[in-house]
Amino acid sequence: MNIAVDIRALNNKKLTGIGKYIFYALEYILENDKKNKYYLFSSGRKPLSKEQLPSTGNFEYIHIKVPNKVLNFALWANWLKLDKLLPAQIDLFWLPNLNFARFSQGVDYVLTVHDLSFLHSREFYSLKRRWWHKLIDVPYLLTRARQVIAVSYNTKRDILRFFPLDEKKIKIINPGIYNQKIEASRVREILVQYNLDKKYFLYLGTLEPRKNILSIVKAFDHFHRDYPDYQLLIVGGKGWIYNRLLRLIKKKDYVRYLGYVDGEQKDALYSLCQAFIWPSFYEGYGFPPLEALAHGKPLIVSYKTSLPETLKTAAIYVDPYNISDIYQAMISLEKDQLLTQELKQRAREFALPSWRRQSREIIDCLMTKTIPK
Repeated sequence: MNIAVDIRALNNKKLTGIGKYIFYALEYILENDKKNKYYLFSSGRKPLSKEQLPSTGNFEYIHIKVPNKVLNFALWANWLKLDKLLPAQIDLFWLPNLNFARFSQGVDYVLTVHDLSFLHSREFYSLKRRWWHKLIDVPYLLTRARQVIAVSYNTKRDILRFFPLDEKKIKIINPGIYNQKIEASRVREILVQYNLDKKYFLYLGTLEPRKNILSIVKAFDHFHRDYPDYQLLIVGGKGWIYNRLLRLIKKKDYVRYLGYVDGEQKDALYSLCQAFIWPSFYEGYGFPPLEALAHGKPLIVSYKTSLPETLKTAAIYVDPYNISDIYQAMISLEKDQLLTQELKQRAREFALPSWRRQSREIIDCLMTKTIPK
């Protein structure tokens, strides 16, 4: 089969959860699948670099040198079909995230849905983001898809809540987690680089209202009065509606914003933190808490949406709307060393989801020509 994969989300060099999902999933899919040929396509003024593409496998990279906004408008207006932009006859498309897409009659595709937070929690999105999701026409993408991959049971439940889809059409495939081991000497170098001379709690993720970072800062204000030898590190790229948060952080010398961090720096920050805090209002899956778990760290997370499903008993769960709840969880980790050690032990024993297993399940899904009964 000739299988096309939409990798437009890799255009951003600062990859967030969806970008990493696409990158690592393709790495392992191409490693496991020697029978089919893959056509990876992107758009924009510049093609992806060699480092942004899979390192091996039977694939051809196709770059459409058209500005993304122009291509999106043409697809939205139904002037273009994605299958007509590729040089070969495509048997199947894989859309690994929600994006502008239109196809010729009879062309099948499989769609991955990560979350429906833009429907479930509209109040956390800017008007621009809400319009973007409306224009990509999610009902069309879901109903037209041959099969839908949901990254969690929570995401599947939300799909069925908002759309009249046949449940048999949705397959749950949990993404894997990339666990990078880093040498102790390199960790010490990074500690000096960031001037980390105090114990710290860590948040890592995009700066956006849904992540509830303001509540973390407010809870840490109370904690810091009792334990002034701690810092709070906020790490992640700027998403939307973040100006108020950054203004608040600048007023507090015990809260530091490090911007987007990846690679060894990110792994070092995980490995050095006292605990990872993630009281998000809504998550379809939640990569960073699992990454922190891979480094053996205690977790303070929201009890809402997918996180209890994903993290099971390996976290302290809090009410994201209750700042006192988040503060008390921080206090518990500081005062109760037995609890802290138990959470670290659960982290070490946690069965982390595997990219290799996920890739095999995605390949099976792509090869399934009819919806399972």
